[in-house]
Amino acid sequence: MTSSSASSETPRGAAPTTPALANGKASAAPPKVTGENTVELNKMTPPEDKLPLHEDIMQLARLGEISAIQTLFETGKCDSKYKDQEDITPLHWAAINNHYALCKYLVESGADINAKGGESVATPAMWAAQRCHLYIVNLLLQYGADPLLTDGQGYNMLHLATFDGNVFLLLILLHQNIPIDGPDPSGHTCLMWAAYKGYPACVDLFLQWGASVNGADENGFTALHWALVKGNPVCIQKLIEHGSDRFVETNDGKNPATVAQEMNSRGAWHRALKESGFNPDGTVKQLPLPYASFVRSRVFLNKSFFLFPFFQMFIIFSVLSGMPIFAAVPMTVFLAYSLQWAAQQVLQWAPSDMQHLQRTVSNLELSWGSVRLITTSAISSRCFCGYIILGWCTLAYDRVDK
Repeated sequence: MTSSSASSETPRGAAPTTPALANGKASAAPPKVTGENTVELNKMTPPEDKLPLHEDIMQLARLGEISAIQTLFETGKCDSKYKDQEDITPLHWAAINNHYALCKYLVESGADINAKGGESVATPAMWAAQRCHLYIVNLLLQYGADPLLTDGQGYNMLHLATFDGNVFLLLILLHQNIPIDGPDPSGHTCLMWAAYKGYPACVDLFLQWGASVNGADENGFTALHWALVKGNPVCIQKLIEHGSDRFVETNDGKNPATVAQEMNSRGAWHRALKESGFNPDGTVKQLPLPYASFVRSRVFLNKSFFLFPFFQMFIIFSVLSGMPIFAAVPMTVFLAYSLQWAAQQVLQWAPSDMQHLQRTVSNLELSWGSVRLITTSAISSRCFCGYIILGWCTLAYDRVDK
């Protein structure tokens, strides 16, 4: 998978973001000097006549001039199925330049919505997908664009959208029943491309959609290998948490640790392993306590973290009620931080999808509640403390429920 194969560039034969107007001139043959040192002019090719702008449907499509194109159709000078020498249609140029109204008009006028053209041999929807024009892609799909077609390089629309990492466009395409593990000609799936590009949101989306985490390309590289090539720690961690094989080898006998060393991404690799509950060599961490399997069970952890706020609240009230205020407040802050740190250490032994509860919104609510409780309990009334306790119970239940 090389950078040249990544199709995040503009489709071949497509215009840049700002429509570039062609000058319509042919390259003339240079004058030829004969043996008598005279210039031979009779073989020079005259330049082609340039069409006026109001008659050049391709230029008008680039600029989104609907009224001028309607005039051409009404006078019979062009029709919606017009193609140039590269089989590019006006719909291609309208799609890549994000002219929604013109695309709709051309399609309703009978334009071939699945016409392939340009050096990339791609459809208008593919051109729009490479530029992340969500509304154009959605419009063309609604009018019957085939999402399963491939371009000249063998990429389908989902591959092309993955190259730029637009999650919203990917969601639109995933609802079109495109096979999520459909490979390109080299065997690379969309998950591999997202991991290689370093798009954590796309990696997470594909995994949640059921992409094969251990699928391999023709060289034996899995998505985890490609994530290590890029070195994005979040992508690596998500793949590990979803069960990616940490010891699988490529056709050349390279496991993920070897790839990480070669690509200078060992730091990201070890960090992802640590936060996923594994040792630096990829083996599972063993909890040095009796009944370790029970302590690491989901049932035990769910109940423990449901009761944890009540235990923390009991400690806080005990300190505040039994010590002078000038000593109770800093001691309470220290104990609250210590208990939070202890909870984070316990979570390192939890199942992979539970190891980041301390980073969730519910935990932030609990932490803020702790701060408010510490700073106001000394001067608050019993009624207010009752509301605080009720709030703690609600937040704790909400955390377990999520």
